[in-house]
Amino acid sequence: MDRRSFIKLSALTTGGLLFPSQAARAAANRLSVTDVSLVETLASNSKRPWLGSAFWGNRLQDWQLNAGKIECIRNGRGFEMRTVSILTRQLNNSIKPARIKAKVSNLTPNKAGFCGFLLGAGSDRLDYRASALIQRASGENGGFMAVINEKGELSFNDFTNKQKPLAYEKIVRTNSVNIGAVHDREIILDCHIDPVSKASFDVRLVAIDSKTGKELGFIVRTGVPNDELLGGVMLLSSTPPKQSGARWAFSDIQTGGEKLSKLDQQAIGPVMGCMHSVNKSVLKLSAQFMPVADDEYQTAKLQYQLVGSKEWVSAPSSQMEPGYIIQYRVDNWDNTQTHNYRVVTVSASDQVDVLYQGQVLKDPGKTKPLSIALYSCLVATNQSLDIEHFKTRLKQEKQLGRFSPENILFPHTELVNNCDKHEPDMYVFCGDQFYEATPTQVWRNRPDSHLDMLYRWYLWYWTFKDSIRDKPAILLADDHDVLQGNLWGVGGRDPVVLEGDKRTEEDGGYMQTKALVKMVYRMQHGHNPDAYDPTPIEHGIPVTYGAFVYGGVSFAMVEDRKFKSRRNINIDPIYAQGELLGHRQEQFLREWADMDKALPKICIAASMWGSPQTKSNLEPLLDYDSNGYPPDGRTRAVKLIKDAGAVVICGDQHLAMVAKQGLDTFEDGPLFYAGPAGAAFWQRWFEGINKLDNQFNNDPNTGNFTDTFGNKMRVLAVANPKVTYDDFKQQTNNSWSNYLADRSLKSEGYGIVKVNHHAEQFEFECWEWDTDPTQGKQFAGWPYIHKFES
Repeated sequence: MDRRSFIKLSALTTGGLLFPSQAARAAANRLSVTDVSLVETLASNSKRPWLGSAFWGNRLQDWQLNAGKIECIRNGRGFEMRTVSILTRQLNNSIKPARIKAKVSNLTPNKAGFCGFLLGAGSDRLDYRASALIQRASGENGGFMAVINEKGELSFNDFTNKQKPLAYEKIVRTNSVNIGAVHDREIILDCHIDPVSKASFDVRLVAIDSKTGKELGFIVRTGVPNDELLGGVMLLSSTPPKQSGARWAFSDIQTGGEKLSKLDQQAIGPVMGCMHSVNKSVLKLSAQFMPVADDEYQTAKLQYQLVGSKEWVSAPSSQMEPGYIIQYRVDNWDNTQTHNYRVVTVSASDQVDVLYQGQVLKDPGKTKPLSIALYSCLVATNQSLDIEHFKTRLKQEKQLGRFSPENILFPHTELVNNCDKHEPDMYVFCGDQFYEATPTQVWRNRPDSHLDMLYRWYLWYWTFKDSIRDKPAILLADDHDVLQGNLWGVGGRDPVVLEGDKRTEEDGGYMQTKALVKMVYRMQHGHNPDAYDPTPIEHGIPVTYGAFVYGGVSFAMVEDRKFKSRRNINIDPIYAQGELLGHRQEQFLREWADMDKALPKICIAASMWGSPQTKSNLEPLLDYDSNGYPPDGRTRAVKLIKDAGAVVICGDQHLAMVAKQGLDTFEDGPLFYAGPAGAAFWQRWFEGINKLDNQFNNDPNTGNFTDTFGNKMRVLAVANPKVTYDDFKQQTNNSWSNYLADRSLKSEGYGIVKVNHHAEQFEFECWEWDTDPTQGKQFAGWPYIHKFES
C-alpha cells in the first residue's frame, strides 16, 4: 500500500472507529516513518515551575514539572487552552516530513477536556518568542490543534476563528475516531506531517497504548497547505470552553523530520540573564534564574577573567534569594580593564558547567561621549490575550489580529534593534518594566501572584537580556512593577485612615504582600550601585537611592514614589503639602550637590516633577499620580537638583518631553527629559494650541505652562499621540479611560542621552520605535542640546 492509498483508507473512516487491526495493517505498509528524538530529558527528581530549557509555559503559575512530567495545574473556568511552547522547534517552509510525539495522561480522569499539539502557532509572522505566548482564545495566526479528549475522541480543531474564539471548532475536512475513554490510561499521541504535493501535506494523528505499544486508532487531515504548517509547535491542555475541567500531563516529548527546524540556541535557562553595574571599584552583578527547585543551583558561582588571561577568579559566594536571584559583589574591581564573566556550577570533581556568560567592559571615563539608552513603560501586548473579542475605540484605529505583530509586541524586536544601533554604553530603565494586565489578566492578591509577576518580568528580561549582557544597566521599579496602577509609597507604611470603606491604592502604601514587593525590588534593584543609606523602609522594604560615577558622569538615583505622601482630596491641590522624595532622599541630594564637582551630573528618576498634561483648550489635567504632587515636596526636590547643577532623565508619563521645571519663574529650574514609552496603552497629551507664551523653535505645543498644582515650567519639546485629545474624547464619549491599542496612533520609542565631554553639553535624542536611526529622523523637537551647568 503506497502513502496515498493509506491516506485514502483513513479518509473513508469518517465518523466511525478505525479498528486496531485495520490500523495496524495500514501502519505496517507505510513506506517510511520519520525518526524522532527527545526534545529534552525532563528531570525525574524535581518539582518546579520551570519546565526545562526547551519549554515556555503559559502562564508560569499554570504548569509545573513533576517527576519527569509536564503537568498542567490550572483547570478552572476561563482557563482554556493552557499552552507550552517547544521553543527549540519551528515548522519551516520546506516540503519535508515532520513528526511530533508525546505521552499524555488525564490528571483528572473524571473531568472533561482535551490535550495534544498546536501546530503553526504564530505562522511565519511572529518571532518565536512572541508565538510562545499563544494561549486561550483563537485568532489570526493561531494555528490548528491535533488533540484527544477525555472520551478518547481524536480530532483536528481550528484555532484561528476570531468570531468564535472559544469554539475550537472541528476542522470539517477530517474524519473522527474514538479509541474509548482515556480514564487513567497513558496514551502516546504521534503526529505525522507528510508532504503529498509541492505545496500541501497530510497530517495524521495516531493514538497508541503506552503500555502495550498497540496502535488504537488514527485520523488524517488531508491537503493541509504549507502556509498552515509554519511557526511554533506547542503542547496544550484545555478544559471545555467556559467550563472547569480536566488537567493533562505530558512526558517523553519527541520530534523529528526536516520540516521541523531544531534550534537549540532558542532554549532559555536555567539562567534567564544577568545585569550589572560598575561604580568606581565596585562591581555588582545579579543572575536571574528561572523558577528552579529548592535544591537546584542555589550556590552557583560568579567567576571573572581579565580579557587575555586564562585564569578565572571566583567572586565571593552568595546564596539564591526569593525571586530566584543570586546577587554578587566584587570589591576592589579594576574598572580600567575589560573582564569576561560567567555564572557556573562546580561539581565535586571540579567540573565546571557554564550557565551564562558575558563581559564587563572597562569604564570609558571621559575618553568618549557617554551614550545612555533610556527606556520606560513596556506592555507585552496591546490587548490582553484573555479578552475574547477585541474592539476598536476610534474610527481611524486598526482592528488588531490577536496573534499578529500589531498586538503581540513582545519581544519588541524593532524597538530593541533600533536602539542598539546607537551602541549605548549603558542602559537606564526608569520604571514600569512590565504591566500587570498584559499579556494576560491581572493576577493580584493570589497565593501564586509572585509567579504571575515573574512571568511578566521574564518577558522583560527576555526582551533585553542580550542588550544588557555586556553593558551596565540601571533600573528603577515603579508602580506597575509592584502590581499597582498608582503608588503613594509613604515610606512603606500601611494606612490608618481610609478614603472610603475599603482600602485602595489612593490610601497609600503597598497593596501587595510585602514579600512580593521585596522580591520585585530585589530582582530589579539588586545589581544597582550601593544605596546612599541602605536602611530599609517599613516592613523591611529595601531602598536603592544613591550616587555612582560611570563614563565620567556623576549620577544620582532617586525613588520618586517610595516616600511620596498619599493624596489629599479635601484641600485645593495648589495648597496641598507633603513629601515627594521624603527627608532621606532630600538629604542625599543636598550631599550629592557637593560630590564630584568636576563632573557633569544626571539624576535618574521615574517621572517628570511636574504635571505637564492638558485637556482640550489648554486646561491642565488634575493627576495626583503625577510627580507635580504634592507641590511643596515637588518644589523642594526641583531646587535640590538645581543646586546640584544637574539634569534629570525619567519616563513614566507615556509622553516624551523636554521641559525646564521652574521655581519662581517658568525656567529658573533644572532641565528634565522624559523619554517616550516603549509601548503603553494609556495616552496623555500636552497641546499648547499655539497659545502659550515663550514658545521654543516656533513649536505650537511649547511654552510657559502652569500645571494644576501651581507648578511653573517651560515646555521645550513634546511628542504627543498622533490623535488629538479632542478627537479621542469625542469618539469615546468623553470616557475617563485613555486606553488606545493601535500603535500607529501613538508616539512610542526610546531616548538616547549623550554626554559630550569635549563639547561640554548634553544631547537629548528621542526616537520612534520603528525608525531606523541610521536613516530616519527623530520626533519633531529633537535632538535638544543643553550645556553643562557651571
